[in-house]
Amino acid sequence: MSFRFTDFEILALFVCGITAWLFTIRGRLQMESNWPLVYYLAMVFYQKTAGHFLEANFIYAGVVCAMMIRFEFMSAAVVKVFRFIEAICLIYVIWRCLDFALFR
Repeated sequence: MSFRFTDFEILALFVCGITAWLFTIRGRLQMESNWPLVYYLAMVFYQKTAGHFLEANFIYAGVVCAMMIRFEFMSAAVVKVFRFIEAICLIYVIWRCLDFALFR
């Protein structure tokens, strides 16, 4: 039994890997880090060009959460709420990419 992946499926697996990396490292990054914003810029571009299987609202919610986390005047409880919502968005991207690439 051999698997043949299309270019889009390989790209989805790459996006899944980058998303899993951000998900695992997000708690250790400083709140002022630009890596999540770079990731979400790339995700918006990916969703508009090749990732039509991803719901745009989840990506935009992640963008808003990543931008709100950068504000330093919020209390720790509010930051935790935004991190939780961002984690849900990242899990959604991982789930949909795996679903698209492996379980179709």
